[in-house]
Order: sequence, then structure tokens, then C-alpha cells
Amino acid sequence: MVDVYASAVGQYDNVGDTVLRRGFLDALRRVGPLHVYVGGRDDDHLSGLGLHEADRLYRTRPEWRSRVSRALTTERSLYAFDTGETEVQRAFAMRYLRLAPLLLASRLRGGASAHLGVGVRESTAWRVPISAVLRLCSVVTWRDDVSRRMMGVGGVSPDWAFALGAPDGVLASAADDPGRDRLAIGVRASLEHAERDRPDQRWLDAVAGLADRLGLEPVLVAQIERDGPLAQELAGALGVEAVVWEGPNHAKQEARLRGTYRRSKAVLSDRLHGLVIAATEGAVPLVLASDGSDKATRTLAGAGIADTAVDRTLADPAAAAATAARALDRHAEIMDRVILARRDIDDLTRTLVALAGRN
Repeated sequence: MVDVYASAVGQYDNVGDTVLRRGFLDALRRVGPLHVYVGGRDDDHLSGLGLHEADRLYRTRPEWRSRVSRALTTERSLYAFDTGETEVQRAFAMRYLRLAPLLLASRLRGGASAHLGVGVRESTAWRVPISAVLRLCSVVTWRDDVSRRMMGVGGVSPDWAFALGAPDGVLASAADDPGRDRLAIGVRASLEHAERDRPDQRWLDAVAGLADRLGLEPVLVAQIERDGPLAQELAGALGVEAVVWEGPNHAKQEARLRGTYRRSKAVLSDRLHGLVIAATEGAVPLVLASDGSDKATRTLAGAGIADTAVDRTLADPAAAAATAARALDRHAEIMDRVILARRDIDDLTRTLVALAGRN
């Protein structure tokens, strides 16, 4: 076995960021003893990562960089780039370039490096140096084909969050589960640097009508803590329940969300990992999409789940209802896709184990 080095920071208030990294770390732990950079994240955040007592944690960048440098130049190890989403910008490119000589040194010593299940928001010229560095890696995958084509290297593997959730048997029977009587709804709150149209009464009427057509009870959910006030406001307007953060603990909020999704027939959201987590609990993911290339649509497609997106504005309620109804008719097929995504992740993990075990 070789020691494995991975970063797992993510947004402090985003359950999706800890869920996908827990799936990632679970896989890496099968390769060898795990060293994890967690920075200044507190215990409430770390509760969602599923860390083990044997994992060695690093809290400061100097300590982490020193240990990684020593491992890649003097030991046979596996270095795993952080997963999730990366930006093809100068600051990120410089991080990759600083690692290049270390990755080469590790490779010459029989070590390995991996860049797995990452998504790219948009392409820039900085993709050229990043892609050049990635060619030093033993294995490269992206969570969607758009990212793969942008970067020009590697393959596609499902987002790591697909590895977690309800057992396969629960997913296989989800379409016939009479206890699934809810439509979970998760809406992204507007930020100063990312303005969003605020849902108006017409939008609320469209959501209420969609739930009625599907015979489901709406429930608002907040995967990210800052979405909570908007979720509560919309729930109040609809006269329904809102499942929002009751404290900063990731594990507790994740459990509450999964409990809601386990009772849901479908989830309607523009939050990628709200959709993925719900799908792993047996709900059909309906994407509130701006266009066909948004990250939620393409990441689901990376796991084989397609044709479940509706216009984010719900400007045509009848069209949205028709798309949702067709997706629910494919409930069993979509759950099969989730199960197959898990098999793909298992195959990728075995590839890592084989890389670490080579002479």
C-alpha cells in the first residue's frame, strides 16, 4: 500500500461539497493510508466528510505543502487533486504548474497521481497549461463530457456524490414506493456576484400547478445554508414545509435532507448536488436549467441521466409538466443509471488500487 494525499476543503456551508468529497475520500482510503488537507474547517464542517480516526489531517498550507513535497520526491505515493469544480483561471493554473515537477518526480519513483471527477465551469486560454500538467497524471477523468472536451485530456466518470446514499435495493424499488408523495424543491439564492431572478408569484403558481399535476406535496429544501431564507419565504407563500439548516453541522443537515428525499418522488432544483443527492435516495432529478449546457444538466448526463431538464423560469408550465411526467415514467430507468454510476465509480477505484499496487 502507498500513502495517499488529497485535499478536501469545499464551501463551508454547502452539504454538496462535503458529500462529494466523502465519496472521494472513501475511494482513496481503499488505496492506502490517507493524508487529508482540511485547512481551517471546523468540526461541524468535517462531520460531513466521514473522516476516520486513522486519517492524518493537515490544517495549514505550509505544513501540507511540505508534506506533499516530501512524499512526491522521496516516497512512492498517490497524489489526488481535489475534486468538485475547478476554474480555468490564472491562479488555478499556477497551482497546477507548481505541482508539475513534483508529479514528474513522483512518477519517476513509481508513484502515481490522479485528477478525478472534476468539472469545469467555462473554458479559457489557461486550459492549455493546466491540460499539459494533467498529462503527467496516471489517470484523469471529468464529471461531464463538456469539461472533458474543453480540457482535451482524460475520460468521464460520474460525480463522486453518486457513490453514497440509499442501498441499491431501495433505488431499484423507488418507482413503486407508495410512500414517495413529495416534490422537493431547491432554489438558488441570489448573491452580489451572481444575481438571480427572484421567484415571483407566476413562478410559484407554476410550481404549485406542477406538483398538483404530479399528485405530489411540495416541500422546499436548502442544501446550502444561505439558500435557507429564500426557501422559507417560498414555503410560506405556498403554505408548505421548508427543510433548512438548524445549525452549522453538515452531517445533521445532510441527514435531514436525505430523509426528505427518501420520501420524495422527484426533486426540482438548480443546485447540482441537491439533484445528485436526491437521486441517490431514489428521487427523480428535475433540473431547473438555464440552457442545455449548465453544470447540473451536463453532470447528470455524465452519469447517464438525460432529458430531465425544464426551463428555470417555468415560463411554459405545460411544457415543464410534460417533461416532468415523462421523467417520472422513466423512474426505474433513472434509478438503474444511478446504480450503474456507482459501478463506474467502483471500477475507477479499482483502477487506483491497481496503480498503487504496481511494482
